[in-house]
Amino acid sequence: MEAGETEPGYNGAAVAGALLATLFFAPIALIAALILLGNERSPQRRSQLRTWAWASGGLMVVGALLFTLQFVGSGSGSGGL
Repeated sequence: MEAGETEPGYNGAAVAGALLATLFFAPIALIAALILLGNERSPQRRSQLRTWAWASGGLMVVGALLFTLQFVGSGSGSGGL
Protein backbone atom coordinates (compact mmCIF):
# COMPACT_ATOMS: atom_id res chain seq x y z
CA MET A 1 0.00 0.00 0.00
CA GLU A 2 1.38 3.41 -0.93
CA ALA A 3 1.65 6.37 1.38
CA GLY A 4 -1.54 8.39 1.57
CA GLU A 5 -3.83 5.49 0.69
CA THR A 6 -6.29 4.35 3.30
CA GLU A 7 -7.68 0.88 3.72
CA PRO A 8 -11.39 0.57 3.04
CA GLY A 9 -13.82 0.18 5.92
CA TYR A 10 -15.85 -2.90 6.62
CA ASN A 11 -18.20 -4.03 3.84
CA GLY A 12 -21.99 -4.03 4.02
CA ALA A 13 -22.28 -7.64 5.21
CA ALA A 14 -19.97 -6.99 8.16
CA VAL A 15 -21.88 -3.83 9.09
CA ALA A 16 -25.21 -5.70 8.88
CA GLY A 17 -23.79 -8.45 11.11
CA ALA A 18 -22.62 -5.86 13.62
CA LEU A 19 -26.07 -4.26 13.62
CA LEU A 20 -27.82 -7.57 14.24
CA ALA A 21 -25.34 -8.51 16.96
CA THR A 22 -25.88 -5.15 18.64
CA LEU A 23 -29.67 -5.46 18.56
CA PHE A 24 -29.86 -9.03 19.87
CA PHE A 25 -26.63 -9.53 21.87
CA ALA A 26 -25.46 -6.08 22.96
CA PRO A 27 -23.02 -7.22 25.71
CA ILE A 28 -21.32 -9.70 23.39
CA ALA A 29 -21.24 -7.14 20.58
CA LEU A 30 -19.61 -4.60 22.90
CA ILE A 31 -16.91 -7.07 23.94
CA ALA A 32 -16.28 -8.10 20.32
CA ALA A 33 -16.00 -4.48 19.15
CA LEU A 34 -13.52 -3.62 21.90
CA ILE A 35 -11.38 -6.70 21.22
CA LEU A 36 -11.31 -5.99 17.49
CA LEU A 37 -10.59 -2.31 18.15
CA GLY A 38 -7.46 -3.22 20.10
CA ASN A 39 -5.99 -5.08 17.11
CA GLU A 40 -7.09 -2.80 14.25
CA ARG A 41 -4.66 -0.35 12.62
CA SER A 42 -6.84 1.12 9.85
CA PRO A 43 -8.29 4.50 10.92
CA GLN A 44 -11.50 3.89 8.95
CA ARG A 45 -12.11 0.51 10.56
CA ARG A 46 -11.16 1.82 14.02
CA SER A 47 -13.80 4.51 13.59
CA GLN A 48 -16.42 1.93 12.62
CA LEU A 49 -15.50 -0.30 15.57
CA ARG A 50 -15.64 2.65 17.96
CA THR A 51 -19.12 3.52 16.69
CA TRP A 52 -20.17 -0.11 17.09
CA ALA A 53 -18.90 -0.17 20.67
CA TRP A 54 -20.70 3.09 21.55
CA ALA A 55 -23.95 1.85 20.00
CA SER A 56 -23.78 -1.45 21.89
CA GLY A 57 -23.01 0.27 25.17
CA GLY A 58 -25.72 2.86 24.60
CA LEU A 59 -28.30 0.19 23.87
CA MET A 60 -27.37 -1.59 27.10
CA VAL A 61 -27.73 1.65 29.08
CA VAL A 62 -31.13 2.42 27.52
CA GLY A 63 -32.32 -1.11 28.35
CA ALA A 64 -31.13 -0.78 31.94
CA LEU A 65 -32.86 2.60 32.28
CA LEU A 66 -36.14 1.26 30.89
CA PHE A 67 -35.97 -1.74 33.19
CA THR A 68 -35.27 0.49 36.19
CA LEU A 69 -38.09 2.90 35.33
CA GLN A 70 -40.55 0.05 34.92
CA PHE A 71 -39.46 -1.51 38.21
CA VAL A 72 -39.75 1.80 40.09
CA GLY A 73 -43.04 2.67 38.38
CA SER A 74 -44.69 -0.65 39.19
CA GLY A 75 -43.72 -0.40 42.86
CA SER A 76 -45.20 3.06 43.40
CA GLY A 77 -48.56 2.30 41.79
CA SER A 78 -49.75 -0.38 44.21
CA GLY A 79 -51.95 2.06 46.15
CA GLY A 80 -52.42 -0.12 49.07
CA LEU A 81 -54.28 -1.21 52.02
